[in-house]
Amino acid sequence: MSVKFEKLVLAGVGLICGSLALDMRRRKLVKEIIGYGRSESNLKIAKKKGLIDSYFVRPADFPAGVDFLMIGTPVETIVPLTQTFLPRLEKGCIVSDVGSVKGEIVRGMEKILPKHISFVAGHPIAGSEQWGAEAARENLFVRHRCVLTPTKKTDKKALKKIAELWRQVGADVEIMHPDTHDRVLGVISHLPHVLVYALVNALNRTNLKGVDLKTYCAGGFKDFTRIASSRPELWRDICLMNRKALGRSLTDYINYLEQLNRWIRDEKGGLLEKEFARAYDTRAQIP
Repeated sequence: MSVKFEKLVLAGVGLICGSLALDMRRRKLVKEIIGYGRSESNLKIAKKKGLIDSYFVRPADFPAGVDFLMIGTPVETIVPLTQTFLPRLEKGCIVSDVGSVKGEIVRGMEKILPKHISFVAGHPIAGSEQWGAEAARENLFVRHRCVLTPTKKTDKKALKKIAELWRQVGADVEIMHPDTHDRVLGVISHLPHVLVYALVNALNRTNLKGVDLKTYCAGGFKDFTRIASSRPELWRDICLMNRKALGRSLTDYINYLEQLNRWIRDEKGGLLEKEFARAYDTRAQIP
């Protein structure tokens, strides 16, 4: 199946959407790509890198003839931004997104979109702490999972077209219920970000006279805390939008930490070693 779009609007030209633009252009999956965003300087970089052909910064300037709108803005803005564009969206246009929270977005989009505009929710799990058009690169999605989260209201032809698009840029497509997606990401992505932010901030909370703890951080600490370099405002929105699933994960983790703390306090070396060994085995099973 050959997927080809005439005119694509990328709302939010960063690592994910910018990389998608590069791959779509290289594989001749789209004729024209137009960028939208709040930062004109970022859009200029995107144009210079060849990610987009042109751009606009006012929603009122949304172009005619768009058959694909991909939204890569912060999760809290996806539904309101789509509503702003809605008067300019034409019949048959497919709308998709790359947000890492799906439940609230899917429910919000299904409330505002008319039947002649199809929405296919998606999340390519291929990000990093880098952002902006400068971070975009080819083949970002190769052998990475892209989760699509349709509902009974999702148009089957639109779903098939978006699934094929992601496959053509190298992703492994998986279909999942929106709330299941949020539970999964709450454990494997959102929880680690919260933990790492807290761990890095522990450096500032620990007062050792005459000692700057940051200067003692070696490879292990730097590797473990790399994702603390992610954009704070993005992760603020993700945490709030996925608060239910993330709250469950945080509660479980806090209870487990308290258990470990009791074993350390009570010198339960055997129990600690058993838990550490189980973690060792689990980590070895991660692809």
